[in-house]
Amino acid sequence: GSGNMVHNLKMIAWNKIEETFGFDWALEINNVFKSKILDGNHLDLIRYQQLHKEIAKAIPTPDHYYPLLYALALQTPQDDIQFFNDKPVAGSLTMTSLKIG
Repeated sequence: GSGNMVHNLKMIAWNKIEETFGFDWALEINNVFKSKILDGNHLDLIRYQQLHKEIAKAIPTPDHYYPLLYALALQTPQDDIQFFNDKPVAGSLTMTSLKIG
C-alpha cells in the first residue's frame, strides 16, 4: 500500500531534490504516522488533522494521503506491517510505503 504521509509540493527544497532530506517537522510527522500504523490506531489516522500541530504542512490537501487509509482498511489484527521506501525527499515529501500481511 502507498499514499504519502507527508506531501507538500509548495515547500519542496528543489536544491535538495537529489538528496535524502526531510525538514524536521516532516520527519517527526512521518514517525508519528508510522507509530500509529504499527499500533493499529486507524482512528487517529482517520482524524489526522488532530495528530500534530504541523499536520497542515504535511497534508495540505488529503488527495495523496487517502490511498494510505484505503490500504490500511484491508489490515486484519493478525497482519504484520512492514515499511519500505521509507525516506524523505526534497524536505517536504516522504515516500514511505507499507506491506500488509
